Amino acid sequence: MKKEKHVFLMPDYVPAFSCKMGACREACCEDWPISFSLDDYFHLSTLDCSPELRDRIDRGVRICLEPRPDRYAEIAPRYDGDCSLRLPDGRCALQAELGEEALTDVCRLYPRGVRKGEEYEISCANSCEAVLELMFGKKEPITFIRREMEIAMPPEAERRVDFETLGHGVDLRLWFIRIMQARALSFPERFCALADALYKADRALEAKDEKALVEMMAEPVKKVPLAGSASPEKLLEGVENAEKLLEIVDKRSASVRDYGEEALRYFGHGEAAFGRYLDARERFEKLVPEWEISFEHMLVNHMFLSQFPFQDRPENFNEEYMALTVVYTLMRFLSIGWFAQHPGETGFADISAAAFRLIEHTDFEHYAIHLLKEMQMNTPEKLSEWLML
Repeated sequence: MKKEKHVFLMPDYVPAFSCKMGACREACCEDWPISFSLDDYFHLSTLDCSPELRDRIDRGVRICLEPRPDRYAEIAPRYDGDCSLRLPDGRCALQAELGEEALTDVCRLYPRGVRKGEEYEISCANSCEAVLELMFGKKEPITFIRREMEIAMPPEAERRVDFETLGHGVDLRLWFIRIMQARALSFPERFCALADALYKADRALEAKDEKALVEMMAEPVKKVPLAGSASPEKLLEGVENAEKLLEIVDKRSASVRDYGEEALRYFGHGEAAFGRYLDARERFEKLVPEWEISFEHMLVNHMFLSQFPFQDRPENFNEEYMALTVVYTLMRFLSIGWFAQHPGETGFADISAAAFRLIEHTDFEHYAIHLLKEMQMNTPEKLSEWLML
């Protein structure tokens, strides 16, 4: 592994991050398939290793249903959710026998995401509890710094979708993040301001109007009227739709199943569910008084890691906004439902990391966009029913 020295753009917490090693309450290799590149697949296939390790690799590795060079194969979890290459003592069999150089890039770098775009970037995934605990201890907004680091870079993935940014891709992403950090606004107001900014940016990019784009990014964040009303009927409908989303997610994700089932069981259905939801929301906000800061950090970190709204998929700005709304709704609904029965700060990090194992390591957001359309939740008015929950 040849290390390269570059100046990386990163969230300000990254230099302070360190792995908890065996102290994690839930290891990063549990409950989700670990996907890796075509190069890593051939690397694992040709390793000179013991018969025992070869048997583990051959039984645990499978080619993805829709393989591509950067995501060609995966290590499938065992029946108990654990990684097929994990030893009984918690160590990785690959690293234990052959050292760090034998690891796939994702295992070597996780939870760090390293890439080359308009510039070199590094960030960390919310699916790691150590990352969340580090961010939850931070009260001020996340800032973005540039620092020289020496890293063994993963192979550069070829983008499937190119976006017109007029050379301002990073500036636009940080502008959208700044809107999410506008603490003078409530979360529903931040989302509405973000939707307005995305619409204006989309128009400027389509017209190739760089001057209008630069002028917009220089403006202070402004309050935008909410698209919907917070009437009891609208909020009840929002709770019912959030329950539908959670029921569907619950069936497809081992990482959030226990949390989701408890939340759904607690809330129940109908008007009684709405009353229980309001009581649980009040309890959650008292138990976690700085929840808004924690949610802000998670959303900002996720936006930077995923390159919002320039994710490498064929969705437009409005559809990426819909996906981010689902991320916020899922996180809030799960947290409120869980804390109604299991109060405790540690639980907040655990449930958040579990949700982001689904969000960050699967095609959840792509799937959620199409699910919202099926549920007819793809208008600003309908999305407001969720944002005001």
